[in-house]
Amino acid sequence: MKQNFDVKGGPHIGRENLPKLRAEMQQQQLDGFYVPHEDEYQNEYLPEANERLAWTTGFTGSFGAAMILLDRAVLFADGRYTIQAAEQTDNDLFERVPVPDPGPFGWLGAQDLGGKTIGYDAALMTPNDVAALERAASKAGAVIKAVTDNPVALAWSDRPSQPLELIHPHGIEFSGQSSEDKRTEIAAALRESGADSVIITAPASIAWLFNIRGGDVACSPLPLARAIVRDDGSATLFMDPAKESDGLREHLGNQVSLAPISTLPEALADLTGKTVSLDPALASSWFFQALEHAGAAIEREPDPVLLPKA
Repeated sequence: MKQNFDVKGGPHIGRENLPKLRAEMQQQQLDGFYVPHEDEYQNEYLPEANERLAWTTGFTGSFGAAMILLDRAVLFADGRYTIQAAEQTDNDLFERVPVPDPGPFGWLGAQDLGGKTIGYDAALMTPNDVAALERAASKAGAVIKAVTDNPVALAWSDRPSQPLELIHPHGIEFSGQSSEDKRTEIAAALRESGADSVIITAPASIAWLFNIRGGDVACSPLPLARAIVRDDGSATLFMDPAKESDGLREHLGNQVSLAPISTLPEALADLTGKTVSLDPALASSWFFQALEHAGAAIEREPDPVLLPKA
């Protein structure tokens, strides 16, 4: 699908798209909206369909954020991008604030926004970041609100399609350990902690744990997928069915089932009464909200793949 922003970025992007975004914000009675660079998978490098910050501002760096108010727009970027941010954003539209000091939350906390409502997308932010946003908004006299429909997505009328690159087996001659053995170790850790299952949300962890590789993300062979791993070593891998390559099911084995990524909300809802491990530094706030709504007990623990993968 054709995209309506130049991947090279540029000041014209903000001039074209800020009015569209603000119109959607007003429809949702938002006085501000926080636009992080990260996507639903907390990726640094994004597929074009998830370049929300670039669409909003024209800035195409791999790290940054924006706070869009109805009368102000602020781009946050670190020192690596000082020249690029100046070249790609309109001086008349965007203020530029450094990261990490004060960064988006430090900047927000220093403003006078009494009675204002700042929107955010829970699918794009970890609980840790949502908590930081809430503290900053409270200092500014504002409140935060999780949106049901991201106003960037609504305004982005000809957004590119999500990538559908095939997911391929990664042979044991390269991985050095079978996926079954890796999952057995994860399952043992779950039983020791008292958790029934763990939700794996990070693409790099998915790739390592199941010995698979993909092409959804530039600069790294990552598959965009999710997984639920249980305390018996069985797992469900959630992915778009169009990504299944020849031999993938045989490679994964009988203990791993494939499910459409669209069925993930239903699978989370079925975890009522279960104890589920989830990493608050990697998983989006949306997962925590879904599990809380389902009545699951959440163990806030680091992704169990991180240490053995390292």
